Amino acid sequence: MSTVSSHDCHHQDRSPVKLDELTPYKAIPKKFPHLFTPEQWAWAVKQRKHNGLSSAFCKIGKKLFVNEAVLAACIDQAHE
Repeated sequence: MSTVSSHDCHHQDRSPVKLDELTPYKAIPKKFPHLFTPEQWAWAVKQRKHNGLSSAFCKIGKKLFVNEAVLAACIDQAHE
């Protein structure tokens, strides 16, 4: 099976998330160093419920992932 249910990933109004859309959260500052330093990203992750980024995160078991497309949408919304 190549999808995670929308309930598990907090995307109630979207179609199910495909596994290839998910990136381990620790990889984001390495992949996008122009957006986040490791310290900035660590703070953003800890504050995700307060900074508008929570919908971009998906927890599978004990592992935390980020949907990059949703992260970009969250960032766009924050700057409107």
